[in-house]
Amino acid sequence: LVPPESKFPTEIIDKQMKELERHITQAREAASSQWAQSEEAMEQIRHVQSAEVYALNEAYDAYAMAAMTAMKHTENLKNKGMLRKKDGKDVPIAIALENLFPESYGAHPDELIKLVHGSRERMVQVLKNQFPGMAEKEMWTRAETHITATFDTGHLNMWRKYWTGDDKKSIAENNEDFNKWMLKKVEEMVDKNIMGHVHIDDNQGYQDEHLAPGEGNTPIKEMVALLKKKGYKGELIIEPGADYYTDLSGFHAVMKAWRYMDLPVYGRGSGVGGGGGCVG
Repeated sequence: LVPPESKFPTEIIDKQMKELERHITQAREAASSQWAQSEEAMEQIRHVQSAEVYALNEAYDAYAMAAMTAMKHTENLKNKGMLRKKDGKDVPIAIALENLFPESYGAHPDELIKLVHGSRERMVQVLKNQFPGMAEKEMWTRAETHITATFDTGHLNMWRKYWTGDDKKSIAENNEDFNKWMLKKVEEMVDKNIMGHVHIDDNQGYQDEHLAPGEGNTPIKEMVALLKKKGYKGELIIEPGADYYTDLSGFHAVMKAWRYMDLPVYGRGSGVGGGGGCVG
């Protein structure tokens, strides 16, 4: 009396339950896969960096490790009594990041300050890992000692070609505005305590000509006066550049600098009849 295709209700319910269980299992597996994908995406997001951030972190690491090497060499030379001295004080080995051409990162004073400070922070982190008992103040002192900047007057002057002047002002007035901007940036670099060396050379604001001070339009006198006023006691290095090949010797660039800075130094004695040396 029961048709052959008929089934008991329990069989029908059992089949539906198994089908539901299969769908639930598939849904769970899909959800688990999607969850894993979302976790992987979140992990990637946490590590994704812009090109600038990545490059800066690489630079900080490289400069910090170079400074650690400089610190170790300084300590070794000091222990051997071979460390250079100036005015009776030790002269530690340091790396000095230079402001190069405007087309390169780090040439702008703001970028140079950022590089030096970031590298010092990274060196402090390295010191914390290697010398956990060292006082943090000592770590910062070492970072500031072994990571500095070399300021090149001519390189900063090359920003002149990118200076956007006021069309309502004369050329002389716009040049004066640019000079004020340069002096402001020099003051910032000194105040931020990043300067370790100063290279003095001149140009016309377009190429790295390395002219003697006064042969270009870089306000070198004003820069040096500002450095002295702000208490800079580091070295002022004359880079002869072009004059090395056009003058009798590279030292003529130094003498031109003395003359330009109103500090004439006269040679005494020419090898005839004794004498010699220089007096100022």
